[in-house]
Amino acid sequence: MEPSAPRIVLLPPAIIQKIAAGEVIERPASVVKELVENALDAGATRIDVSVEDGGFALIAVKDNGLGMSRDDLPRSVERHATSKLRTLNDLFSLNTMGFRGEALASVAAVSRLTIESSAGEDGLGFCLSAEGSLESMAETPPALAPCARTRGTTVACRDLFFNVPARKKFMKSPRAERMAVGRLLEQLIVPFPPVHCTADFDGARAINAPPVETVRQRIAQVNGADFAQNLVVCTAGFSDMQITIFILPPDKNLAARRCQNLYVNSRRVENDAIAAAIREGYGHFAPSHVRPSYYCLIEADPHRLDVNVHPTKQRIKFDDERVLFGRIAAAVRQGLGPARAVDFSRGGPAPERPGIQTQSVRETLLDMFEAPAKTDTPETFKAAEDSFPYNGAANIVPLQKKLAAEGQDNVQLFETAAARTWNLISCYQIHATYILAPIKNGIVLIDQHAAHERILFEQALAPSAGGASEAAQLLFPAVIELTSVEKAVVVSGLGYFARFGFTIEDFGGNAIVVSATPPFLSGADIEGAVREIVRNLLDEKESRIFTEAQVRFAAAFACGAAIKAGQKLSQEEMNGLFNSLFAMQNPYTCPHGRPTLVRISLDELARRFLR
Repeated sequence: MEPSAPRIVLLPPAIIQKIAAGEVIERPASVVKELVENALDAGATRIDVSVEDGGFALIAVKDNGLGMSRDDLPRSVERHATSKLRTLNDLFSLNTMGFRGEALASVAAVSRLTIESSAGEDGLGFCLSAEGSLESMAETPPALAPCARTRGTTVACRDLFFNVPARKKFMKSPRAERMAVGRLLEQLIVPFPPVHCTADFDGARAINAPPVETVRQRIAQVNGADFAQNLVVCTAGFSDMQITIFILPPDKNLAARRCQNLYVNSRRVENDAIAAAIREGYGHFAPSHVRPSYYCLIEADPHRLDVNVHPTKQRIKFDDERVLFGRIAAAVRQGLGPARAVDFSRGGPAPERPGIQTQSVRETLLDMFEAPAKTDTPETFKAAEDSFPYNGAANIVPLQKKLAAEGQDNVQLFETAAARTWNLISCYQIHATYILAPIKNGIVLIDQHAAHERILFEQALAPSAGGASEAAQLLFPAVIELTSVEKAVVVSGLGYFARFGFTIEDFGGNAIVVSATPPFLSGADIEGAVREIVRNLLDEKESRIFTEAQVRFAAAFACGAAIKAGQKLSQEEMNGLFNSLFAMQNPYTCPHGRPTLVRISLDELARRFLR
């Protein structure tokens, strides 16, 4: 009887390399991370990054670090080759960004890789090329060609994933990958103020961070001067650990760009205990649903860290996280103590309250029920249209047709509505977020933000909006300082902003100037609206939902410019919102699918009250 073929076999080297590369190189940003970290470990004071087609065509990282000699250059692309470890004990005393010894080998396994490097000052360097597989390198080392090169290294990765098309198929769009690279670079360079970092995306300069003296100044380069100026510094110290947390106080956190970054010995990492500790300390000043924006930098004895708990080394553990949790939470509470808490239900800072005072029953009832606005004088809907300039059909015929098509009885929705001109209905704003109105067979509740989102979204995409929308010139143009990535998004979409009624120009550096806005934003928080639009454009989830650029911009514009929860509205404005919503093609959901309104019938109300 012949023996059966073995079921367990050794994988071929080519498969092993691609599996290893899959763990290290998840997307183009992963390549940038590995190469930039290598440059930082080499002591570079200047790092220049070039990206084309989101990183799929080219990723090039040039530095002025130590460089590699002729003998070291071929070894750098072998698996498990590193200059950062010698013994097992070195793994528990690391002070470098990388240490796996797989970065260049993994990049070479899934791309066409070229490395130029020089370790001397004579202007002579050497060039090495590797393409797709290192399988033959053990037998025949790659040839080295001399090249002109000052001290330092340039690594160029071309045609990423050209030999693993299945992996490339699951990548995001080049635009999304380009934004991911930009965000990654902004995160990596924060703990290195003396390093000059630049990034060019498709030939255009997107990031330019010259050397600065402090971490706060580097944060200002990344997130803007206003953001950095508002940061509160919280500190805590041990005998072998120093913790510094730059955190936004609650009253500055509402409209700020969210960033939650942890650095341990200058490496950006993740640790759930530290993130929870910061939220715990922050929770004494803000509701639990509000997430703080912070940069946490920890300098610790490497012997207190376990850096080998995650395949990509992005997560670390501390030897006593319970004690560390308490120290960090206390530091945040103490640092934010002088800052006032925020009354988020009102959208602004809460007054100082030395103690809790008892309310009378009458005062409590008055807090529970808001008095409706007076509408003693009948006015036509024209008044509402003038004060609330949305899509202004002065009737509810579109909704009547929808309800009739659905076979519903309440074809005439509002009891006071006429066919063409109607008086203001009695609307009630609840917690400055929802609008309640009586209808013939019950009541309707509208989410004011979601409803306005739907209105702006459809208006932005209407065929009649092919040209630029009406714009209101600002008496004092608003100068807004953004991050380099945020500004790149705005500049790439200036045409869309113009279509939606914005006039935006480059103001130099990372700043833009807004000189005109849609009329309904006049007097509103212009900067907050623009930042909200940009934040939605950068949201990767949004990119997956809205694949067309025009639709994505329209959705981001609608969300950023729409009425916010907490904004008080007059009777005329509430009526205008009702009428405009019901003139839309789909008045029932916002662009993201959330419901805009809830209808409760008289029968349902009767059941709730056991009638």
